[in-house]
Amino acid sequence: MRWRYLVPMTEKRNIRHNPVLFGIVLAVMLTIVIFCAVFLQNAPGPDQNNPALEPKQTLEDIEAQFEPLRQQYMQQRGKIDLDKLITQAKAIAEKHPEFAPGQLFVGQLYFDKGDLTNAQSYIDKSLKLDPDQGPVHLLAGNIALMQKDPKTAADHLSLAVKLEPSNAQYWLYLGQSYFAQSDWSQAQECYEKAYELDSDMILALNGKADCQVKQNQLAQAVYTMQQAIDQTPLGKRKTKVVYLRKQARLLSELGKPNEALVVMGKLTDAEKAQLPIASEMASYWDQLGEPGKAAEVYEQLLAKDLRNWDLAAKAAQWRIKAGDKDKAQQHLLHIQLINPDLPVIKELEKELGDVD
Repeated sequence: MRWRYLVPMTEKRNIRHNPVLFGIVLAVMLTIVIFCAVFLQNAPGPDQNNPALEPKQTLEDIEAQFEPLRQQYMQQRGKIDLDKLITQAKAIAEKHPEFAPGQLFVGQLYFDKGDLTNAQSYIDKSLKLDPDQGPVHLLAGNIALMQKDPKTAADHLSLAVKLEPSNAQYWLYLGQSYFAQSDWSQAQECYEKAYELDSDMILALNGKADCQVKQNQLAQAVYTMQQAIDQTPLGKRKTKVVYLRKQARLLSELGKPNEALVVMGKLTDAEKAQLPIASEMASYWDQLGEPGKAAEVYEQLLAKDLRNWDLAAKAAQWRIKAGDKDKAQQHLLHIQLINPDLPVIKELEKELGDVD
């Protein structure tokens, strides 16, 4: 009965019953195990050639990378090699593109360099990452104003005001952005809000007066300038002189040259000796119908600077307008003694010849 030695086709026999096949499989498995062991032993660790597996850096860690550059910038500002510093800061910022303060720092460096385009680019990146930065919106708004883009400036400064509605400086610059767009009423509201928040902010008063002038409210502008004059600190004399001259011009436009001269009388002799100021005072005397007084303004200056032929020429022109031919002739002779080849001599001779 030979069938007892046959294996039925349906029976599954174990490979261990076949020594040759079992040896082959065992050798293959050992080879795989050895290969995996060698591979794992030589594989790079989490800190080798695999940035994705590097430990995540905290914001403090990233800031610490910028800090030496910030310190260097603050300590050597005005003397430091900005191009080199920008290159170093950009390298760190590119490694951490989601770090808003880093983008801002690069933008500030470009701003200090005078590269407004790149400054705006990096500042915009910072604001995109963190839009709730009032001071950064202020900086962005100022850059836009410098680039003659008051609409963009107003957008940034409006956001700054929303973030810090009690910040007078934000309202002041927002007013400037509206003024640059010829929106006088909106600008005036912003200036008034700035002054309401900070009564020492005389720039807001000056801006308000400018808005009133644009709206043909000259009398109100005169009053506003008086407020600015009264509140200007003693240490800011140059600013006060600017405001006094501005108020005098407004009074002149209102047809009050006598009051304009009263305002100019508050200037010191040294300030009145400046040619632009002397010219303004002469024009107010002329507006009063007294060109002789206008001539005296220049004659007083000429007495202290006898070699100044320009002062003598202006004095002569006002004397001619006053009909005082003799004094005009004296000034002409004075100029000829200084320099007989000056072209103004022929001009004055012609004007004198037209005087009755």
